Amino acid sequence: MATALASAGQSISKMVLFKGLVGTYVQQDIETRLQQDVYKKQIRVREFFTDFDRLRKGWVTEDKFRSALSMINFHFTKEDIEEIIRRYKLNDGLIQYTTFCNKLEEQFLNNEAKAQVFQAPQIFNQNEEETVKRLMQAIKRKIATKRIFLKQPFQDFDRTACSHITIDQFSRVLNQLGLLPKDQYLQLLIRQYIDNGNPKEVNYVKFCDDVDNVQEMLSGVITGIKQNPKDIHPDDDFIEDKEGLDLISTLFTSKKLTDNINTLNQVLRKIQGDVVMKRIRIREFFKDFDPLRKGLVTESQFARILHIQNIPVSEKEIQLLLNQYKIDKIPNGQVDYNKFCEDVDKIFTIKGIDKEPQAQVPQIDDSTTLPARRRYLQMTEQEAIQLDDLLMKYKQAIQNKRVLLKPVFEDFDKTKQGYITTNQFLRILNQFNLFPDPVSLNLLLKRFVDKANLNEVNYYDFCRIVDQSDEGVAISKSHADAFKNYVKSDNLSQAFIRNDQPNDFEDLMAKLRRIVKEQRQRIAEFLKDFDKLRSGTITITQLRKGLSMAKILLSDAEFQLILNNFGCKDKQGFVFWKEFTDQVDQVFTTKNLEKVSPSESVPQMSTQYNYGRVSITERDRQVAEVVKKKFQYFCKATRLDIKQFFQDWDKLGRNKVSPKQFRQTLATVNFILSDEEFQAVVKIYAAEDDGDIRYVQFINDTQPPLEILTESGASQAYVGVQPKEKEKLQPSVLLEQIKVAVKVKRLRLGDYFKDFDPLRKGMMPTNKFRGVLSQMKIDLDQESLDLLETMYVVPEDPIRVNYAKFIEDVEIVFTKTGLDKDPLMKPPVHVIPTFLDPRDALTQDEEEALHAIMLRLGEVVRKHRILLKPHFQDKDKTKSGKITFTRFRSIMDFHKLPLTDDQFRVICKRFYQLLISFRFAYQGIEFNYVEFDEILKKYENFYQ
Repeated sequence: MATALASAGQSISKMVLFKGLVGTYVQQDIETRLQQDVYKKQIRVREFFTDFDRLRKGWVTEDKFRSALSMINFHFTKEDIEEIIRRYKLNDGLIQYTTFCNKLEEQFLNNEAKAQVFQAPQIFNQNEEETVKRLMQAIKRKIATKRIFLKQPFQDFDRTACSHITIDQFSRVLNQLGLLPKDQYLQLLIRQYIDNGNPKEVNYVKFCDDVDNVQEMLSGVITGIKQNPKDIHPDDDFIEDKEGLDLISTLFTSKKLTDNINTLNQVLRKIQGDVVMKRIRIREFFKDFDPLRKGLVTESQFARILHIQNIPVSEKEIQLLLNQYKIDKIPNGQVDYNKFCEDVDKIFTIKGIDKEPQAQVPQIDDSTTLPARRRYLQMTEQEAIQLDDLLMKYKQAIQNKRVLLKPVFEDFDKTKQGYITTNQFLRILNQFNLFPDPVSLNLLLKRFVDKANLNEVNYYDFCRIVDQSDEGVAISKSHADAFKNYVKSDNLSQAFIRNDQPNDFEDLMAKLRRIVKEQRQRIAEFLKDFDKLRSGTITITQLRKGLSMAKILLSDAEFQLILNNFGCKDKQGFVFWKEFTDQVDQVFTTKNLEKVSPSESVPQMSTQYNYGRVSITERDRQVAEVVKKKFQYFCKATRLDIKQFFQDWDKLGRNKVSPKQFRQTLATVNFILSDEEFQAVVKIYAAEDDGDIRYVQFINDTQPPLEILTESGASQAYVGVQPKEKEKLQPSVLLEQIKVAVKVKRLRLGDYFKDFDPLRKGMMPTNKFRGVLSQMKIDLDQESLDLLETMYVVPEDPIRVNYAKFIEDVEIVFTKTGLDKDPLMKPPVHVIPTFLDPRDALTQDEEEALHAIMLRLGEVVRKHRILLKPHFQDKDKTKSGKITFTRFRSIMDFHKLPLTDDQFRVICKRFYQLLISFRFAYQGIEFNYVEFDEILKKYENFYQ
């Protein structure tokens, strides 16, 4: 054994004691060992010798050479140092250290030298080979007998997962497991598994793979199961030959397709597709394993980084990459990841493109990520033509059946992956009677099986081709693609000249006051900085600049009008800015208001301006009257309630719309206005503040109220009713109103009043009396309050009210004072007054006519099964049970139940409902559709 090692340039030292550890080392040539240590520790050897060679001659004395070697912290024996000095000593006694350093650093510059340095020859003679084989067989039998899991104890020492541990750790694990052989056999075993050039580390993973057979050990544990005598090949689950593949025969198998990747370009295209699809910066992952930025990683690190980036690559594909980018031939050698990243990143850009202006980078599209997303089976040209014909037949059949396949497929695809099993795909085709013959089915599966296995079908692509629901998506996509290359022009602000012409000076000031009021600005803050001495004057240019800073842009005419009124006559080109700002700020307050008597009224400054607004002419009034008459006749003929159309535009309930919305609404109901008519209407009904159209006033002017006759012969309006003038309020009526409110709300008046009368005198000031009524939420106007105070005023003190008498008069609705002294007395029952019952308003002839009308309506409603009440409720936004008469008639016309004017008048006269307020002030009349629907149901029962 010693002879064999000496022939390999090596020697054995048994049981060498080094740093307190007992181990066995295989020592190589002294220069080879130094080269390995220098490369492993990345030592710059030359730096230790330059301190002893000031003139950089390249040689030093022997004692200085020994001192430098001791500083490097290598483990040298006396023989090693003598051998190195002998090799590099010159004739004059000096030592040439530069040649020594070049020898140690040559593996950094030459890959062949590096491979030679780290090569660990394993030279055994025939007897040693036989000894190693017998030793391995003995360890293998012992592991199987004791059922030892060998790899786990070694992994406890391998913290960095590099597959190597030290010789001491290797011996310790074998001793712990009872597998430690004798020293001479252990040395042979160690020589067998030193494979990375480092004589101090052993590849325990390779050792475990050679001796640890877990499957054989577990096979003896499992009993009662007979082994299959058939030899199973590991590649039986994969299909290599894809030509003429019959997919029907693989329906109930788990066959997988092998990749058709046999070249380096195919592997790169696949990786590029994953990088583009997942937006990976591939170089950033390699930098974590290369802290010195040398552009190199180990072979195991290279595969691990691809796995970390979630790029699926097989062992075959990794081997193709290593054949291209590996720079040495040693196990777990260095890989040039820098060149690999450059080749992958060519999909985004080309390195050095700045030096080639005409170079073009390929555009990224769907085909770029296709190798990473799909694994299509190869089809011949004839099969492609047959498949197109088959898909067209499917598309026509689905269109004829008017069905959608995609929702049915999605019922099986719970995770929304776009794939279902082949069996599910065939079941759905059979469900819709679309199951093809075997040849067509094989073509169909061959086209849509694209996930590297034969058990999943891409139903999403199938539906996208044959399902009619995706045609709209394709149209919208083509429409969107039409704007892909659209270049939007820059929105350059164009200069314009303001030419506003105010009517007079007050018109201009009203505009300025309105601007500062809306923007809450103080113009003086923008102008006083120009007047350092506070003289009250600034130049014309400074005035215009300050107004521009305040975002008040004026035309030349407006600015000239300011100069004419506030210009300095003594100083040419100056303006009294203080007077100007005082007049504008009057919209907020008046200057020197503290000097004005409180009795004097403060003038309210106007913010309404006209600015050349044309006044209404007699011609405009005539045209507007013609339009109103035409529209009145139009509404009567079409029975139109135009207000609801305007309210759709009036979201804020301002009772105003813009002129454009006004004209558009009229056009919606087919009432077309000419330009002259439209301008005339706008002038008549335009609001003074913002120029919008007051559509409510327009409706009231064009729709006069209709009338119904009561028994007394008096007429009352029920459409577009104007409130009646208030009659003079009587004390009894007012007191009755308060009684009704107290009884309905169940109020205890004494609890409210006694809080303001701690001495219980029964009197309080008038202001407190009004406050108590407000707390009870009895809302009375000024006239009612004055009348109530007059009724209960204390004669001796006109500013006090006898609230005790007021409580006694009002609470009569609940009880009567002094009832405890007269047990036999019964308080009068207070009845809330009712109002006019519309049923009493019909004459005998009108009742007969109403009966005939209701009979006809009941028959039609029952025969056609019409429900009128939901339509009435849709128009009753407040759920009051009442709607306008025009809405009632439009709903009847919608259900083809037309009424003549006489019939409509009789029904309205019977079912109208008074609208009253707290004070019984007349507000209007509406149609009671709830009572109408209840009576109509009774007439429906006549025909059952």
